[in-house]
Amino acid sequence: MRSTLKERTRLYQDPNFYKEKGIYPFFREINSEQGTEVEIYGKKVLMFGSNSYLGLTNHPYVKEAAEKALRTYGSGCAGSRFLNGTIDLHVELENRLASFLNKEGCIVFSTGFQVNLGVIPAITQRGDYILLDRLNHASIIEGSRLSQADALMYRHNDMKSLENKLKHCP
Repeated sequence: MRSTLKERTRLYQDPNFYKEKGIYPFFREINSEQGTEVEIYGKKVLMFGSNSYLGLTNHPYVKEAAEKALRTYGSGCAGSRFLNGTIDLHVELENRLASFLNKEGCIVFSTGFQVNLGVIPAITQRGDYILLDRLNHASIIEGSRLSQADALMYRHNDMKSLENKLKHCP
């Protein structure tokens, strides 16, 4: 007899096992500004997982601009960019980036994951091949799945495996 979803979720205890050992790495509460050091559970620790590579998260100018945007637009766009969430700040940013890069236009995604979900299917089509290292980031693999191209995975950093996959491509 197949168990119900409720039973399966009650029986799933893996996270508790790791939490009891003190090695559960997810959902740790940060109680400070994001930076090279953060505070977790009252203790200062080095932050190696941040995407604030340039330290702009706490830059006074960025904070001031965010406060101004919050006062003008509220706390969110209330919809996706595609349907009803594009505001003039998005368009201004994209136009300024395109000009800076000397390009006709550009589009900004809110995460790297979304870039790969949007771009890979947009630049590939049926009949194309995407060759993927088995250890590529999940966003690259998911973007490839969304495309209509044939995705071929080869063993991580294994050029012989890659050569074998290339034989399947015209």
